Amino acid sequence: MFKRLLLIFLGMVLAKVQGQFAPAAGQPGSTAIKADSTCFKSWALEAQIDRGLKQINWPDSGTASVGDPENATGPFGNGLVSLGDAGTATLTFDPPISNGPGFDFAVFENAFNDSFLELAHVEVSSNGIDWVRFPSESLSSTDVQTGAFGFTRPERIHHLAGKYRSPYGTPFDLEELKDSLVLDLSWIPYVRIIDVVGSIDSAWGSRDSKGRLINDPWPSPFPSSGFDLDAVGVINNTLSLRFQRTESHCYYNTATHTLLNCPAQSGYLFTPAGLLIREKADIQNFWRLPELKNGIYIFLSTNGSSHRFIVQSVN
Repeated sequence: MFKRLLLIFLGMVLAKVQGQFAPAAGQPGSTAIKADSTCFKSWALEAQIDRGLKQINWPDSGTASVGDPENATGPFGNGLVSLGDAGTATLTFDPPISNGPGFDFAVFENAFNDSFLELAHVEVSSNGIDWVRFPSESLSSTDVQTGAFGFTRPERIHHLAGKYRSPYGTPFDLEELKDSLVLDLSWIPYVRIIDVVGSIDSAWGSRDSKGRLINDPWPSPFPSSGFDLDAVGVINNTLSLRFQRTESHCYYNTATHTLLNCPAQSGYLFTPAGLLIREKADIQNFWRLPELKNGIYIFLSTNGSSHRFIVQSVN
């Protein structure tokens, strides 16, 4: 009995030492996806960047400055944009990302090898207001600070963008967030990338979903400080779920009977003949409805504005 318990204990210790997540690109079991894979259907359409300081505990360090927001849009290889310490990139997708088979999108950083990794949290939103973060994990030791050009083992991190070297993307599966009450997983037009401050000083450092400090290269008080975002590629999107874009830039998902991206205000939905279908009394910009037949509908908001849209099933 003692021998068996000893073997179990040693196995647990060995697993912790070796790491328990997917290894580097090209190794058996890796989840890395190369940028030229035919699985990618589209890329980010727009990017809004809120840069952080080059060094978060040095107010006079200035903000990161490498790259422009448009570098984060379009396919991989369009340049990059550096976020700085705790900087963010909010990306918009049209058509939106959706929850499909396997991974749904991948984030690309510019790491030049398998161990010099700059990391970032990843969040998604259906409405641009409510955000849900993928549950990150870091098993990297925090006994010694990883220096500006230090190393991180990819098999010790999970659900953090930047896990893989360029030109490989770190993939994410929306199914992981299926219990969220504020997401419509068939409609994810927004992704937010948030730089991990890799300091092991609890006053500044970022933590994973279990409260552990995340140790990655820090400080790096350079113009290219922080996560260097290259691109976000979409694997599954709403085109695979049948949707129709409407004249008012709303969408009706004919698979889930959901009116999406409609005005974030209360109001009423009518048929062209004036028949009230349903009242909308919340501020979300997605709205579940009974199944609608093909045709023209009108949304009349309580502030007096109206929006005409078309429902047409797409095979």
